[in-house]
Amino acid sequence: MARVVSFRWLEGYAVAEATPEGVRLRFSNLTLEFGLREVLVEGVFEGYREYTTPRGERKTIYIDFAFPARGVAEPRGAVYSGRADVPLGGYGLSYTSLEPSSAYITLYPPPGALYDYATVSPDLAAIFTVGRRQVYMMREEGSTVRIILV
Repeated sequence: MARVVSFRWLEGYAVAEATPEGVRLRFSNLTLEFGLREVLVEGVFEGYREYTTPRGERKTIYIDFAFPARGVAEPRGAVYSGRADVPLGGYGLSYTSLEPSSAYITLYPPPGALYDYATVSPDLAAIFTVGRRQVYMMREEGSTVRIILV
């Protein structure tokens, strides 16, 4: 099973690493770390917003980036540039390239996570969960923000 993989991303690479807590996606100006109950954002965080379906059964949490997530110059591990489904730790990652303009990564957490899946595009990340989840944001020192699901 892979521990580090790279995906072609806006004139560079997005690097995905398995961590003891989950999966870390690293870009040159942004790091996103997905755990079972939280997402740690370090870098160009602008804010987050929630959308609940009219009947309240589903919720989407959007994490907006102040600037697009730029790829790093050097890839690590196996490199993917087309469409790929990759297991990484207990998580599943699905990469889709929309050449030449964009790409996105869909992240599927293991059972027990408080969200169903998450997607990351250059401009934002979206977390999809059930409508009854409460969302909290905690600012930590520096440019780190923790989005917590309860």
